[in-house]
Amino acid sequence: MVKRERMESARRYKKLQAELELESGVNYAFYRMQKEGKPWRTDSLQHSSKDRAINFTLSQIQDGPFAKLSVFNKDSTESFLVRTGFIPNSRPALTILASQSSVSLVGKAKIEGGSAIRNGSISYSSHYKMRADKDAFHDTVFIGENLPYFDTLKFYPELAKDQFTKVFETERCIFDGNDHVGGSANGQATCKTVIMQGDSRCENCEIRADRVFIRGRSDLQNAKVKARTISLKDSAKVSGIFFAQDTLEVSLLLEQQSPIKFIVQGEKTGEVDYTGFINLNKLKARDALVIFMADNWDETMKGIPVNASEHVEMRGALISRGTVDFRGKLTGQMIAYNFGFYEGNTFWRGFLRDGQIKGDTTYHPFLPDIVYLGGEASYEK
Repeated sequence: MVKRERMESARRYKKLQAELELESGVNYAFYRMQKEGKPWRTDSLQHSSKDRAINFTLSQIQDGPFAKLSVFNKDSTESFLVRTGFIPNSRPALTILASQSSVSLVGKAKIEGGSAIRNGSISYSSHYKMRADKDAFHDTVFIGENLPYFDTLKFYPELAKDQFTKVFETERCIFDGNDHVGGSANGQATCKTVIMQGDSRCENCEIRADRVFIRGRSDLQNAKVKARTISLKDSAKVSGIFFAQDTLEVSLLLEQQSPIKFIVQGEKTGEVDYTGFINLNKLKARDALVIFMADNWDETMKGIPVNASEHVEMRGALISRGTVDFRGKLTGQMIAYNFGFYEGNTFWRGFLRDGQIKGDTTYHPFLPDIVYLGGEASYEK
């Protein structure tokens, strides 16, 4: 009896000690993340307290657009594996990144919840071809180069540019009917082309490909998808992280209930040519994060990299280092280089046509640290 009690007491102590070491490792990682003021990475870091009561080993490496934190206790009997990032402080509904830019509201465009702009203004367009309607609206405008909204904002796209697989053993993988990716939950697929259609499913799965097509009634829950191009359409239900190198196109008919992260890296392919586009044709989502990293993008590049049609209605955040043509409805916050759209062959720079942006201070997006806004270090599984 006494022996069993001692064994159980030793077991409980060992378990509590392991939990303490893992928690200490996570807290140390958060401390380093917030102290650096930029993305913090380490392949392998061993830590031991002075009295050797706490010992752990950790690594924080790039995994898609996010960092992956791994913590092990000294005996390697327990581990903690999550993706880390930051929950930023509240910001105005709209932040414009261009050094010199004025925004003109066209049609029924609205900005509610404040706007931050470096140098310029926000006004109602009086151009005879692009007039603002009587319902157009904007409220408080914060102007100044030194506003904290700009001081804390940094992008590090170079950390994620090598995350895309180039060589594939399998040419094509098609999941149809009731197929599961990888044959079961937590499955994996690495193919040059991945097609999910019918009632195919993916639960906590990982897909790495050159091209990914999600269509039909496919159901992806908490997926990790990395590919050069990604297309989502029809009555598919999706959640998780969709990370594209070049192009991400969304035309989803159903309202998306679970959190989604759409992220595009982008890359310069010529003097004025750029491959990297987010086209939100149809999207209704309760919690969506859209990020255009714009690796090596500038205003001389052809086209508009981020487009959201009038069929877009989402709560969340849209962050783009490139020009945005936004005509939908967003509740949350937007950070964009500038607005613009094409009418025929004419490019209307600095015009927001029909788009409606409404700030929501209760929404706090979980961001990868390669988009650094400061705030509180955090993690998600």
